Amino acid sequence: MIGEQSVFIVDDDESFLNAARRVFRSAGFRVETFESAGAFLSAYRPCDEACLILDLRMPGVGGLELLERLRERQIDLPVIIYTGNADVPVTVRAMQAGAFSVVEKPFSDELLIARVREAIASSRTRRVRNATIAEARAKLAALTEREREIARCLADGLSAPQIGARLGISARTVEAHRANLFRRLDVTSIAIVARLMLWADLGGD
Repeated sequence: MIGEQSVFIVDDDESFLNAARRVFRSAGFRVETFESAGAFLSAYRPCDEACLILDLRMPGVGGLELLERLRERQIDLPVIIYTGNADVPVTVRAMQAGAFSVVEKPFSDELLIARVREAIASSRTRRVRNATIAEARAKLAALTEREREIARCLADGLSAPQIGARLGISARTVEAHRANLFRRLDVTSIAIVARLMLWADLGGD
């Protein structure tokens, strides 16, 4: 079940903050507003199901610099930037810095709400994916090097005799290693082993 969704808004324009607070609260979001990047960074506490909306140009720390600080602190939070001039270079820089979306003024309340919901959904999908990858890697890390070699061969669809020929061991030894790795991974089929290998590989280096 999806819990309460939060929206953090950073802008030095108090009238915009007040209007945005009303809009998002009426749409069912929990809303926190901040008049500067520093105020947000000081008050932020990690939470799931959240999105940050911020102005590109603000006194002191602007939107792009705040994005960079979030990445430096490894704060995994989807960010939507809005600006009065979303030209190509600005948009590219923002996306490279990790922004989920760049919205150009003037924009409708409906558009901004839709973008926030998309950003939160995308972040949720990414968290689930990363957790699955981490779990697969942790399980495979518990295997011995030989068991991982055999797990890879099993995932490639090789039979015990074929694996034995490839690794220079007997088919019986392969079967023993297979039984051990099945027990360590707590799985009952080669298909599950193959899926674990696939998820582990998706994470890259």
